[in-house]
Amino acid sequence: MEAVGGTGLTQSTQAGVRFTAGDLEGPVMPARFLFQGLGADVIRICSALLIVGTLLAVPAVGVAQVAEADAAWNQGRYGAAREAYLRALTQDPASVRASYRLGVLAAWDGNLDSALTYLAHARAADPSDPDVRAMQATVLSWAGAYPQSLVKWDSLIALYPARLDGLVGKARTLAWDGREQAADSLYRAVLERDPTNAEALSGTAQLAYWGGRAAEAIAGYQRAISYRPDDVTARLGLAQVYRAVGRQRDALAEVDSAVALAPTNKEALRVRQDIVRTVQAAVDVTLGWSEDTDQNEMWWQTVSATTSVANRVRGFGSVGAYEGSSTPDATATRAAAEFGATYTGNNWQLTGAFGVQGLWPDSGVSRSVPTGRLGASYRVQPALGIGVSYAHFPFAETASLIGADVDIDAADVTIDATAGSGVTLSAGGGAGWFSEGNVRTSGVLAATKQLPRHFFVGGLVRMVWFKETVAEYFSPDRFAVVEARGGYARTGIDWETRISAGAGIQQIGNTGPWQFEGHIEGRASWWFSQRNRLEAFAGVSNSAYVSATGAYRWGTAGLVIRLGL
Repeated sequence: MEAVGGTGLTQSTQAGVRFTAGDLEGPVMPARFLFQGLGADVIRICSALLIVGTLLAVPAVGVAQVAEADAAWNQGRYGAAREAYLRALTQDPASVRASYRLGVLAAWDGNLDSALTYLAHARAADPSDPDVRAMQATVLSWAGAYPQSLVKWDSLIALYPARLDGLVGKARTLAWDGREQAADSLYRAVLERDPTNAEALSGTAQLAYWGGRAAEAIAGYQRAISYRPDDVTARLGLAQVYRAVGRQRDALAEVDSAVALAPTNKEALRVRQDIVRTVQAAVDVTLGWSEDTDQNEMWWQTVSATTSVANRVRGFGSVGAYEGSSTPDATATRAAAEFGATYTGNNWQLTGAFGVQGLWPDSGVSRSVPTGRLGASYRVQPALGIGVSYAHFPFAETASLIGADVDIDAADVTIDATAGSGVTLSAGGGAGWFSEGNVRTSGVLAATKQLPRHFFVGGLVRMVWFKETVAEYFSPDRFAVVEARGGYARTGIDWETRISAGAGIQQIGNTGPWQFEGHIEGRASWWFSQRNRLEAFAGVSNSAYVSATGAYRWGTAGLVIRLGL
């Protein structure tokens, strides 16, 4: 925390004169001698001295409060420090130290507007204080006000060219603003002056990670730590790269080291919480329901578990039961079990699973079907990824289909690309071979644009073709849909919400009329303890493709509880 307002900052720019009440005391002369010997003018002189002494004592009280606040800060008691700094500011509104530290604390709490207000007060009291200037620029960058932040950094660099933290701060702001090449050049200029500058080494490592060069990023963070083993920022960066490339146990070890170095560092605690929640062994219990206007209803209950098997390997397994009913008077039960693992490399991932499903219709022949799936993805570069998958499973989405004795072999290919400015493009194609001889082929194109304040918009075009049209399931010779999409997604420390919707037109059959289609769905999750989460989801759609039978409307809802182990 010393990097942004810690105990190592200078106090040389403190405003105010250090007086105490004792400085104004001395031998007391009886009042009658004053009146008799010096006259009435002495009354005015004494009154003036009393007023001046009182005014001089006010900063002294403020200085005492600042000293108390500094002691609490150094002990990591930031709540007590805040209260003491507030008292100091009440006694001495010109206290640079109090305004500055209150700005830092407000920024750590995410109250960036308040932080900037406090820092503006501190800068008004001492315009040349370099620490205040640096923190102002930092908070502006946290607020996403990159042009204003860069102006502040430039003024700091101009006034204090020997301070490398100004160059590092500017480089960091350039990186966040998407100007990565300029940021990298500035970091390297710092390293030419100081090859052991840990902040610059961490900055180049972060840029390498963003550029898809995970091995270079890891080496950069490790070099920074070799020069400064107590660098919490570098250890947190390294932990997050380890998590991204699948080295889950290394990620936990690194973030634990960061927390051990700074037990009260809020960023270290937050990153550790995120990593623990991602890589912890956990059990998910799900209760779900769906129904369509063709009176196909399904209830399901599943229990799934996931755990670390090795540093880069994560194992998973699940069991579930599904009870369905369909018109006319059909009921059926399906049970499923699956076990598998995922291996994650620096730029690629491989998943494999096998299992079995038991199908028990109320009339007809019960059977067991082996299932399996394989999937692989590869990041060609940070902005471009491809994926392929294959799966074998029974087509048993409704009670009627559970007894239909139909299996599917499906293969799909996907491509996603980031076009810049928050635009993501994706495309996919696939085929499904049904055991009774039908064939399904499909293709999809989609685009999404991120907007301010967590909103997003986009569009989608999907085409599906079937070799044969059969009565048991939705299988037109051609299905087409064109829709506009939008929504809102936001993640907090302990909660996450996502609401999305789409509206457009669809065509069922090569010569069918175009008709309206739309959907809306939402999902919200809440971490009600350090390791446990509750999630709810619901949605409704009148897209014919969503329902296995092409029903006019389909809806779903459910609850998921995650229990960390």
